Amino acid sequence: MPSGAVDEYNVDLLPLPALGEIQSAVQTAMEDFQDIANNNLTPLQRSRKIGAGIRNYGFMEKVADISEANPQFAVFFDPNDLRNAIMNFDECRNLALLLQSFLRLVTNTMLIYSDLGYRMASMYYNTVKEMSRRGDPTANALFRTLRPFFERPKRPNAKTTMKQAEHDFEGLLKGTKEGSILIENIAPKITGGERKIVDNVRKGSLSVKEQENFKETE
Repeated sequence: MPSGAVDEYNVDLLPLPALGEIQSAVQTAMEDFQDIANNNLTPLQRSRKIGAGIRNYGFMEKVADISEANPQFAVFFDPNDLRNAIMNFDECRNLALLLQSFLRLVTNTMLIYSDLGYRMASMYYNTVKEMSRRGDPTANALFRTLRPFFERPKRPNAKTTMKQAEHDFEGLLKGTKEGSILIENIAPKITGGERKIVDNVRKGSLSVKEQENFKETE
């Protein structure tokens, strides 16, 4: 089995010396290429360059052939320079395709380990969560540490929806959340009424998170 192979949840460490050599080789190749080619472009300059698609590439090849046979019409450039530009493009394209294949290999490997790591971490979290529900004090402390990673940060002054309030209420009943929920309802009148929900789950101070206004007529 190769180094860094994955067998269910048995993961071998990738050989760090080999990875270091690859990174060093890639860095050296980048520096060498910068020394031999004109490759400095700002984002704006890059966006303005005309890409050589299939039609453009065929057009360039055709003009190169014709201009070499009829150089009198190549007033502003040497046909040899056009041919050199096309040949340089070919070499860079081949190199880019090779690098894309290499990048695909690296990112595939990265995704495999990322997915595996998250699944194992989730397994641990679910185990701690279950043991916390059963009253294990150590598991409860660990669950408090890990739980914030699964909580969505609320925007400042964001209103709590009825669905969120119901979710927090259910958590309080099950004992999986801390805090309090206060619901204040003003009886409907002819002109209308209002309902306030104060959701203090996971927060240090009471604050009005939702105010629902409605009208009711006789």
